[in-house]
Amino acid sequence: MAKNLFVAYVLWLLFGWLGLHHFYLGRDRQAFIWWSTWGGIFGLGWFRDIWRLPSYVDYANKEPYYMSCLTEMIQVRKSPPFNPVRFIGQVCFGTFMGFLSTVAVSDEYHSENPVLRCCLVPLAITIAVHTVGNIGWERTSFKWALLGACIPALWFPGNPHFLVYMALLSSILSQWDRRFQPTENVRQKGFCTRVLVLCLAGSLVISMWGSALYFNASVTTSDGETIKFRDAVDHFFNSPFWRDFKETVKQLFSEWQERGWENMWTRFVAALDPEGEQNAYEVLGLSKNATKEEITKRYRELAREYHPDKNRNGNQEEAAEKFMQIRAAYETLKKITERRSRAKKYYDSSD
Repeated sequence: MAKNLFVAYVLWLLFGWLGLHHFYLGRDRQAFIWWSTWGGIFGLGWFRDIWRLPSYVDYANKEPYYMSCLTEMIQVRKSPPFNPVRFIGQVCFGTFMGFLSTVAVSDEYHSENPVLRCCLVPLAITIAVHTVGNIGWERTSFKWALLGACIPALWFPGNPHFLVYMALLSSILSQWDRRFQPTENVRQKGFCTRVLVLCLAGSLVISMWGSALYFNASVTTSDGETIKFRDAVDHFFNSPFWRDFKETVKQLFSEWQERGWENMWTRFVAALDPEGEQNAYEVLGLSKNATKEEITKRYRELAREYHPDKNRNGNQEEAAEKFMQIRAAYETLKKITERRSRAKKYYDSSD
């Protein structure tokens, strides 16, 4: 099926950072790189596609004049000409995948079993360099790229810039055995096969990001204490917020099973607490069935307790903040109860 330049530009504009325009043109490797690096090394490749798309479409459609030029170049040259943009892309993407594979292994596990990271990082860099080198009608050697990634790993094991050295040497040695892809009798992969391969590759990248965040990422609390992300996640799933969230989801699901979507939506809106009613009850320490008199009584008790003028022994700022929360909660409940009271009187008079 012939590819359309207008469609390619529309996909580039709307889904360029996902690389969908490259997938449309059959450039699956380039689509994967664009997706995994947010538009081709953070949008640089996406911007370059503005003037490169016409030639990509010609290659995808195998336009006669384009293929004749390519065939003539293959006959004249033994190997493809050096492309500085492709070379820089190999170095950048190789460094990116090397960094990702490094942080995907926890520091604790690496200190006990350093073999995994030492094998994974050169392999990831090699695959990245080889992927960039095999875009379009060029082909590179995997073994030379692997050799280039392994030498710096052995030579500079403790150097903080060893990832750049590995990607750089791997990209240099991958130029050693470059060749043209045959222009004829190229078997096209099926749509499902292409999607499956890209999904598997994408799953690996997402898994590495997930591992990096879970094992090596950290968060800093308001007290300045650094906590591992995995510990924060464990604490989150044991927090009152998560328990309340799970309970709300269970209630919504039960509502849907018993009464259908309409009542479930009503319950969902109520669970979002758009008016702040539930939060106001929690601030005042009251149940949802509290009367207007109970709300007023509780407000006066808390107002006397936390009023800044009467709480001089404690923290004045905290007392003032708490007092403002109590006052706002009372005003919220007061407005809601008065509105409901007026609505009830109106319906009673109508009857």
